[in-house]
Amino acid sequence: MSHLRNRRPHLRKTAAALTGAAALMALLTACNGTASGSVSADGGSAAPAAGDSTTASGSTGGAKGGSGTGSTSGSSGTSGSSTSGGSSTSGGSSDSGGSVPACQASQLDYSWASGDAAAGAVKGDQQAVVAALTNKSGHTCTLYGFPGVDLVNSGKQWSLQRSGATPQRVTLANGTAAHFTITYLESDDSDAFSPSTVVITAPNQRTSYDLPWQGGPIVLQDGATHPGTYVGPVTR
Repeated sequence: MSHLRNRRPHLRKTAAALTGAAALMALLTACNGTASGSVSADGGSAAPAAGDSTTASGSTGGAKGGSGTGSTSGSSGTSGSSTSGGSSTSGGSSDSGGSVPACQASQLDYSWASGDAAAGAVKGDQQAVVAALTNKSGHTCTLYGFPGVDLVNSGKQWSLQRSGATPQRVTLANGTAAHFTITYLESDDSDAFSPSTVVITAPNQRTSYDLPWQGGPIVLQDGATHPGTYVGPVTR
């Protein structure tokens, strides 16, 4: 009996320890569950838990992907518009390709006009001479604009200014001629400018041809803003 009484306090201590351990385990389990629930509930405002990071990253990626796709589509649309503009330009080139070609310098015969074509306007001291550019190409060609005209003598070359007339495109069948007028301010002074040669460059060409000057002495106004001597555009 004495021996059994001595063991009872030990058993009671063991039972108390086991009961305390069980209670501690229960408390820890309850605390862990509450903490896990708290992180899950606050995941939107706090840093996401490992399990939530995939969802958050996926949402962000979806938003970026959406933005990126919209931007790419917009760029493609702009690029498509540019391609359309290019097609429109090529249509213009096609139209130009179907037009009559320009008369080249070597396809023209240069001369002074005669008859009605040579009748120049006379305004006071101004006189006029008319030059002819005849198509000898063997096919139809066009001229448009002003010729280049230089009046030349042994010591002077004067490049004439253009008139204020509006040029018109001239279509020339083979063997037909376009004309242009040189209007000049005549002078009877002994020191007047007396050209010997007219250097003619057809519109939009670089090769020049010479004709002997057929007019009289001219008042030299090569430095004037609005000289009385000038060249007109090509006409029929």
